[in-house]
Amino acid sequence: DHPTTILSMRAVRAALFRGARVLDVGCGSGVLAVGACVLGASEATAIDISPAAVPTTEANALANGVADRVEVSTTPLALIDGRYDVVVANILAPVLIDLAADLRRVVAPTGVLIVSGVLADQHLHVEEALQPLRSTKRTTLDGWAALTLAGRRRVPS
Repeated sequence: DHPTTILSMRAVRAALFRGARVLDVGCGSGVLAVGACVLGASEATAIDISPAAVPTTEANALANGVADRVEVSTTPLALIDGRYDVVVANILAPVLIDLAADLRRVVAPTGVLIVSGVLADQHLHVEEALQPLRSTKRTTLDGWAALTLAGRRRVPS
């Protein structure tokens, strides 16, 4: 029910396509990873530095019937291999900036990065840290912002 979670889920829903692979960085309770799978993602990898996130996310995935498509761990982002169609990170701006290189690295060439946890009037430094990805959409709610960034346009199939 936090504005950044609401904004992130809305952005995930807008970016998602059936069969997409999703990475939820700083998953907390796993609501974004679970929601993505409920909405049609083929799989979601959820990571968090807090060990408590693992059983909470597993329980939420089970309760929503997507436990077979959500993988959760405390693996650091720096050790995540592969690229994802949708990467979502609902964490505070200083952490987003610290993780910028790895966030860019895990976004598929035609994928999107969704970041939130950013104050609505203080998003430019986050956008700058995530270049060459460019902001394609910014939404705000109660003083918070979510940014959707992309490198290249997705080619319609």
